[in-house]
Order: sequence, then C-alpha cells, then structure tokens
Amino acid sequence: MNWLTNKISRLRSGAKRLPAFLGLGRQTAWQEDVNRKLVYSLSPRKIPNRSQLKHLSKFLNPKEYLIVKICALVILANLVYLGIAFITRHIQYTPKIGGTYTEGLVAYPQTINPLYAINRDVDNDLSRLIYSRLFSYDGRGLLAPDLAAGYTVSADNKEYTIKIRSDVYWQDSRKLTADDILFTFNAITNPAYRSPLRTEFGGVTIAKVDEETVKFTLSSPYAPFLDLLTFGILPKNIWENIDPASVALNNLNLKPIGSGPYKFKSLLKDSAGDLKEYHLVASGLYYGPKPYIQNITFRFFPDYPEMISAFNDNQLDGLSYLPFLERPNVLAPDSLVFHELVQPEIVSIFFNDGKNKALADQAVRVALAQALDKDQIIKDIFAGASRRADGPILPTSFAYNPDLKIYGYDPAAASQTITKKPLTLTLTVVDANNNVALANEIKDYWQTAGVKVTLKTVSGEEAAAIIKNRNFESLIYGESVGGDPDVYTFWHSSQIGAGGLNLAGYNNSEADKLLAAARLTTDQAERAADYRKFQDIITADLPAIWLYSPTYTYVQAKNVHGFSGSAIIEPADRFASLAAWYLKTHKKIVW
Repeated sequence: MNWLTNKISRLRSGAKRLPAFLGLGRQTAWQEDVNRKLVYSLSPRKIPNRSQLKHLSKFLNPKEYLIVKICALVILANLVYLGIAFITRHIQYTPKIGGTYTEGLVAYPQTINPLYAINRDVDNDLSRLIYSRLFSYDGRGLLAPDLAAGYTVSADNKEYTIKIRSDVYWQDSRKLTADDILFTFNAITNPAYRSPLRTEFGGVTIAKVDEETVKFTLSSPYAPFLDLLTFGILPKNIWENIDPASVALNNLNLKPIGSGPYKFKSLLKDSAGDLKEYHLVASGLYYGPKPYIQNITFRFFPDYPEMISAFNDNQLDGLSYLPFLERPNVLAPDSLVFHELVQPEIVSIFFNDGKNKALADQAVRVALAQALDKDQIIKDIFAGASRRADGPILPTSFAYNPDLKIYGYDPAAASQTITKKPLTLTLTVVDANNNVALANEIKDYWQTAGVKVTLKTVSGEEAAAIIKNRNFESLIYGESVGGDPDVYTFWHSSQIGAGGLNLAGYNNSEADKLLAAARLTTDQAERAADYRKFQDIITADLPAIWLYSPTYTYVQAKNVHGFSGSAIIEPADRFASLAAWYLKTHKKIVW
C-alpha cells in the first residue's frame, strides 16, 4: 500500500503549489479532476461492480436513489417480459413417444374376435386396435383404405378386385397374405362359425388372384359394398385348425394375434374371474403411422357411476362414452375435453296414417313440423349436444342436399292449419334416456298449436312389438343409417310391413326409382344426384319429422393431446386418429 500513499501525497502536494491568482474556484475544479483521475487510476472499470453499488445510497440523495431503484426494476421487468416473449414465440412442443393411456369402459370383453366383435362395443373397441381391416372409417366418418392398397370395380359393378399392401405382418412376424383374407371371409359366411356378419354377404363370393390380390364377386350390384369390408382380418394359420363350433370359446379370443397398431400385453382378472384390466402395447411391426402412446390400459366397470367415480379420482385419462344424463356427475369439467362425435343416427317422429287418418293430409304433417322449434328443443333437452336433422340423409354425407326444403318454426301457420282441421294424436316414445323429456316438450309445442296430444311411454320390449305391428299413430324413434347414404331399407316401398323398416309406410314411385338406381352404380356423382332428387321428393311429402342426430360424447383429460375427429360410424371409430395422440412432449427452441 506504500505506492498508493505516495501517489496520493504527490497529487495533494501538487495541489498546494497552485498559484494564488487562479482563485479558489479554479483550484476546486482542478482538485476534482485530480480526484477523478485518482479514482480511475485505482479502478480501470467504468461500470460499478456489485460491492460498489452497495454504497450508491451514500453518494445520492434519497430522491435520486429512489429513481435509480425504480429504473432498475423497470429494466428487470422488461428483460423478463422479453425473455418470456422470446420463449413463447420460439419454443416448440413436439410429441414424444411414451406414456400409458388409461380408458374406462362399462361392460367386460368376451370375444375379441372380428367374427363376433360387432355384437358388443367393448369387444369391437379392442378388436379395432389389434386387428387390421381392408377399409376403415376416418375421423369424419368417411371410408378410407387400410390394408387395401387399391381396388378396381368391373364395368357391371359386380366384381371388386382389391390389392392389399405388401408391408403387412402379423404380430408374430409372419406376413399377411391374400390367404388370410380368404380364410376370414369364408369363416364369416360359413354357418358353422355363426358370425352375425354372415347376413351381410349373401350372394357374395371371394377368390384369390395372387398372394396380394383378392376378388369379390356380387350376385347383383350394390354400391355400398366397400362399407361392408370393415371387418378385421384373422391369421389363417392360427385359426384354421380350430373347430368352428369352439371358436367363440377359444382362449385366443382374449389373447389375440393381429396386425393392427397395438398387440396384447397382459390382462387382469378379479377373484370371480371377471376381467378388470386389459393391457395393450404398441406393435413395432405395424405398417401404418407409429403411435406415440406406447401403452393402453382399458379398465372395465359394472356401471357408469363407478366408472365416473374413478375418473373423478384421476385414475383414468378418458371415458369411452359419457351418457348425457351422467354429465352433471363429472367433476372439474374445465380440465376435460368433451369430444362430441356425430353418430350415423337420425331420431325422427314417424307418422302412421293407417292408425290416424288425419295424418294422411300433407298439410297436417307440415303444420306439426311448423309447430316445433327444433333448435330450442335440442338446446333444452340436450344442451346443444346433438345436431339438427331436416332430412333422411346426414349432412356429413357426400349425398346430402343442402338445398332441401326445411320447415322452420312457424307457430302462427301451424295453429291456423290445426284450427281448420282439429287433430287428436297419440305420441309413442320408448322410456329410455331422456326420450320422455323430449316427448313432453314436443307435446307442449303441439298442444300450443291446438293439437290434443296423448303421450304413450313404452319399454324397449314393448316397442319392438309396436314397431313390428305398426301399432302407433306417431312414434319417436332413432334409426342408424350407417356410413353410406343408401337409405333404401328405410324409405323404399318394398320395405313397408312387418318385415321391413319403412316405419311410416312411405310409398312414392319416383322416390323408389331413385333409391334403386342410386345403389346400383359406384359413380359417386351419379349417386349424389339421385339422392338429392330423392331428398327433394321426400321432404316435400314429409312422411316423418326428422329431429336430430345424437352425438357420441367421448371425454378425455387435457393431458391427452392430438385427438381429431368429428363423426363416427361406430364407437370404435373414436380411435381413428390414435396414431397422433400423445401424452409426452419435447421442448426445443426454433428460430
């Protein structure tokens, strides 16, 4: 420290030798300059360090010190904001492989086998993930190739030649070939297997063209034929030596080998032998997009309250289905995603003029339609969780007519017609879900228009006999119309009577011609034109009031990402986008 003391002394002695004529002010300025030089010589840094900043308050008055602190806080806040903004704009979350998705289902699987799974939703759900099929439905309810790599249709629309993919392997590493498809189809059509799918393929035969090609031959053209080829394919070498009579009881129905995106891993039973959990793992041999979620666990419950309780306790990531009436029992709805998937079903009010002659008058049927505020009814009864219907073909179909006649809510016009033609009417409804609430609201609207309405509620068993015998005046009933716009079964005059599904007894020769023609050609433009003309005719005749299409409510926690879809043909179609679902993410900065 001697050198520092000496330097200070020399500088001070120099200050004492200042000429007197310079005056005191100049001497002070000179001293300040000397002091500044002295400080700089002692510390070459121009920016104060942390220890120096501690003494800042000693050199500033309180107001100056406060201003410095405020400025420092503003600078800090801006740095934090800019940092967050940068991260928000430039960080990217990407799906990461891994995790276990756990879903609850009501009921227990029995036969996870494409020959029989169609009978039970829970079996079909598992079958969909384990087995592949020639065609599947996408998230919009549209048919898309799965195993099929391409197909051709003969000029007479009777032969369908289908080329299958060459990169498909069973989960035991064997290659899937045309022989497996032949075996599965022949098992379906063989009465010994007792498959419920057998009735769909009357008059259809199959032949092998080569190892990767099959040909289906129909006895007559049927445009929706490809929609029938959505059954899972069985491995021939595993099932061919099993007696058809015992197939439904074979252990392979619970521990199957397929060619789908997931394969059987394990299962858990309770002390009574009932399945409690079923575990799947992603198949590394799957030919399609590899799923991010590596494990799927299905947990089975005896009823909805028990399943919802487990969901509320965060034991599940999803509910396979949530009935509308159970919605209030789900806790923390803001932390969930409710996927409302339109189903291929149309709920309508069918008229039977054979039981009530007044209904033969088209003006009366129109008045009954005008008396109903459909949008308000859907809002009141379903809280908007259903989609309005105004015709016999779904709005999601390529054949839907956007210009069809719609009977809007017009209570004045309805009352005017009913006043001229007094009407007494019995409305029949099945006592299930919220059907009775729906019927009561319809009754109120009609009575406001001047109709004397009697409400008749029946059980499901009673409804079957009532429908078969057409023992109703007006009936609220839902019909599943499927993925194809072919509604021949519901509206062609040949389907009138106990053996058919033309519940309203609708008979229009021009409509019959269009329905018959539309199912004979595979040209989509021709079919669409025929169906649009048909819709014009039937909505003018108004043999029924089409009310709504119910939605399938699929619920997932918000930690499940990637779901997409707006419509399903069957519940298992909720898995159409499963390959894109993910639970885990990567973070990375992108510029």
